[in-house]
This record gives sequence, structure tokens and C-alpha cells, in this order.
Amino acid sequence: MKAKIIAITSLALASLSLNAQKLSYTPDLVLGHRSYTYMHNINYQLNDRLKLNNLTLFDTEYTKDKENIFFIRNTLAYSLTKRLSANAAFGMKNPGAFFSAYLQYKIIQPSYSLSYSIGTTYQKGFSLEQSISFEYTPYLTENFKGYFSVLAIGNLDDSGYPRGLQFIRLGIKQDKTMYGLASNFDQFNNGKKTLENIGAFVKYNF
Repeated sequence: MKAKIIAITSLALASLSLNAQKLSYTPDLVLGHRSYTYMHNINYQLNDRLKLNNLTLFDTEYTKDKENIFFIRNTLAYSLTKRLSANAAFGMKNPGAFFSAYLQYKIIQPSYSLSYSIGTTYQKGFSLEQSISFEYTPYLTENFKGYFSVLAIGNLDDSGYPRGLQFIRLGIKQDKTMYGLASNFDQFNNGKKTLENIGAFVKYNF
């Protein structure tokens, strides 16, 4: 319930602040066979080197709350070079609060973007966290582009593989709107518990 309140509050604040300078807001909604998922990225450029980011994810089943997933991360990023940044983050995710410090390398081109990050996360102990994000938007016609994206995050510690997720999107991009097929995969406790959600998504770049 707390995660739902925070997610709704974050959405409301983003909606009220969309006209602020150097602010971007990208919501992503999935209606799947198991649950619906709301995720957003809010970025605010403080200056040439400093950027704030809020990533919020809330996944809830249609009829019960047993398998709800939440992830809220607030990050301060400092650009070391054009492609490399140092990041410090704190937030909440199943099963509680966490803190992270990591390096991120990012390439942005007109038709694709790629980022890779590696660092440490503390949540009831330290873990090595890695993530990779890839987005590809080739032209199909003058007004339509293809849209393909992958987000994968994994944690490793002395117990093995406590947490991982993979989000895949395949569809069409029309101006600032993207829509198509979506699949979300989550793993907990060395794969002893796994969840999947397959359906349709819509995403918009404000």
C-alpha cells in the first residue's frame, strides 16, 4: 500500500511539473495476463554535469496483492565524461530500503541507445548489481519507427542470485508514443520464485 501511495504521488508531482525546464517524464503502462505494471522515469538536469532521476515501478495482480512488486529509486548522477557517469541512489524495493553506488556508461545515437552500469547495492547486506538497457528505433516509414527495448538488472552476492528482472518491449513508435507487445520476467531467491507477465504496453515521452 505504501508503494502504491508513493507511485501515485510521484505521478501527480510529475504531471504538475511537466512544463519545468530541463525536465522529462516517460510513463510506461503494461496490461498483462497476470498483472498490470506502471513504470516511469523522471529526469531533471540540474546543470551540465548533475542530473536527478526517479525510477518508479509498481506491478500488481488483478485480483490479489500476494505477488505485488514495487521499486522506487532516486538517483543523483554526475557526468565524468560525455558517456561515463558516477551515481548514488537510494530507494525502496521488495523487501525494503536500499542504497546504491555505481558507474554507468551510455551511448546515445539517433536510432539506438545502450547503457551498462555496475556497482554495489546495500539491502540487508551488500551485493554486486549490474544492469543493461538497449533501445532500437529503426525507420519503417516516414511517420512510423519500429521499437525494441530490453532492460535487464541482476544482483549477485555470497548467496548467489537474489534478484533479477528482464523487461522486453517490441512494437511501433509514432512521434512520442510507443505501443506493442511487452513481457516482464522477475526472479527472486536464486530463481526459487519466478514471475512473468506478458501483454500489451503503451509508453509516452513527455
